[in-house]
Amino acid sequence: SPKRPPKILKVVFIFLIRCPEHTELSPAFHPETVPPQTCTKPQNQIRFAPMGLFGKKFTIVVACKANITRSAYLHGYMEHYLKTFMPYSRKKVRILSAGVHARSGSSASQVVKHVAKMNGFSLSSHSSDPFTRKLVKQADIILVMEQWQKDELIARFPKAKDKIFRMMEYRWNGEQKDIRDIPDPTGQNTADYEEFIDVAHAEVDRIFRELAREDII
Repeated sequence: SPKRPPKILKVVFIFLIRCPEHTELSPAFHPETVPPQTCTKPQNQIRFAPMGLFGKKFTIVVACKANITRSAYLHGYMEHYLKTFMPYSRKKVRILSAGVHARSGSSASQVVKHVAKMNGFSLSSHSSDPFTRKLVKQADIILVMEQWQKDELIARFPKAKDKIFRMMEYRWNGEQKDIRDIPDPTGQNTADYEEFIDVAHAEVDRIFRELAREDII
């Protein structure tokens, strides 16, 4: 009988486009100024990237007090940012959110839902989650808004202390004195929400650029 042909092992080369430019974001409260970065001078690179089949996704948990304003917005905005500006990374990273004092199942606040809609994404399906041992174990990094939240999580989950950061201190390359908390705008005026959105957009851009530069995502 004729010999069967040998099996062919297929290697998938994933061609990804990386943008070499590192222009500054000008984040804003209105959708017209959602970060307009695009790769104007693409540089082709061959990269071997996990397809979500064998490699564990890099898991980011973003957290605040109740998981209905700051971390709810950041959760949605991070996913929106990856989809828009780093689509090749979506199979390599997972975004989750939780609240240090959260109740399970609460919707995002009405104001932050409106702000999200103005910036091109929806928080209509958001549901708050409290911290659990399982969630902490899943996380590669946990980004909180304020120092007291970091301190409380480390007290509750001491084995996770090396992966809990205030958002502004994670992979920060600037002056230590410039690291600060990201205050809660809930119940405050429009200017406070605008400041939160500006900081949130800038920090997401900075963190994802750093992670991409180090080939983590």
